[in-house]
Amino acid sequence: MKKYLFILLFIFNNLAYAQWPQWRGPMRDGFSPETNLLKSWPAEGPRLLWSCDTIGDGYSSAIIQDKTIYITGKRDTARIMTALDLNGKIIWQKEIGKTKSEEDLGECSTPTLYQDKLYTVTVPGDICCVDTGTGTADWEISIPNQLGETSHFCESLLVVDNKVMVTPFGEKTTLIALNRVTGKTIWQSEHIADKTAYVSPILVQGQDKKIVVTNGREHIIAADVDTGEIKWQENISSETFIPLADKNRIYFPSCMMLNINPDLSGFNAQWQDNSKRKTFGGAVKLGNRIYGTFEEEAGIFCLDWDTGKQLTLNTKIKGANLLAADGMIYSYEQNNGRVSLLKPTDNSIDIVGSFEVKPGEGEHLAHMSIGNGILFVRHGNVLMAYDIKQTQSGTKTAP
Repeated sequence: MKKYLFILLFIFNNLAYAQWPQWRGPMRDGFSPETNLLKSWPAEGPRLLWSCDTIGDGYSSAIIQDKTIYITGKRDTARIMTALDLNGKIIWQKEIGKTKSEEDLGECSTPTLYQDKLYTVTVPGDICCVDTGTGTADWEISIPNQLGETSHFCESLLVVDNKVMVTPFGEKTTLIALNRVTGKTIWQSEHIADKTAYVSPILVQGQDKKIVVTNGREHIIAADVDTGEIKWQENISSETFIPLADKNRIYFPSCMMLNINPDLSGFNAQWQDNSKRKTFGGAVKLGNRIYGTFEEEAGIFCLDWDTGKQLTLNTKIKGANLLAADGMIYSYEQNNGRVSLLKPTDNSIDIVGSFEVKPGEGEHLAHMSIGNGILFVRHGNVLMAYDIKQTQSGTKTAP
């Protein structure tokens, strides 16, 4: 009997050197494969290694390849990308686009690393391919100028094989695929009447077919990676979801769990989720459990992956984005800027360390990243690096 292999996101050729190669990590699920991390924090939190306040304003996350960090931001009317070393020293900083005014939204797109290139889209819709070593742009295009679509682009690009995919949910098309080497348009999907929901697409791969899955404010959609044909869609209420995928299932917070058909031609709803989850913060999966936070009320919850039944709840965490690593969960709360280390057990979710992010301005919306035993936290125009690696004896790394 043939078995179908579902690969949720692409596998990078240089994955061994890319600890956090794109938004929400290697598989876009908020999970880091790093180990030997601290299991509790001192009262003041983990040691701050450095902070950098010259990355520009924004909500994008840091990505980490080997010993280099990349991040985007907005400074005055310029959209910029910055490369830093592990000590926080700037290697290069390049302009990747312009904005209309200093009051426009800060940069939202986390760069996507593929081999030795970085791909990103600015809020006004400028897409560029940047060389990791020099910061030089191999190519640049303007989606409004070349393809006639206008939107606020607050997503992180999906790169699959030779394609760079972006989802403007515009007046002419919903998804666009560009050649990753040249920037030329490969295909444009049909138009679906919807608006962008600040969601980044994910990839589901079957035995001989690939689909890209994303959602707008009123639809979940799946498109053929090779042709752009919309394979299926589902009407939803107006929300901003961050899909969490594993094997042939995709969980949309405050919506449903989808079970994708083996041939990727459709799906069935395995269970419904009608609670007001923190959809913008995303969820993480450990074992057979989903962890996430609520939108309006306090609490980090745990759901059974198969049934959606709520198993445990801690009411001390509210409105946070999450990531998971080494059996632990990290939360970064939107309103108060508190970062917490959480230990999940069968019957509880225990807080085993926390600290409050002081530098920076605005809401704490940027998702965290982990690489080289370092937790990267962004607040506005400030990127901070915290030492979360433990020694062989299990204690904190010496200063």
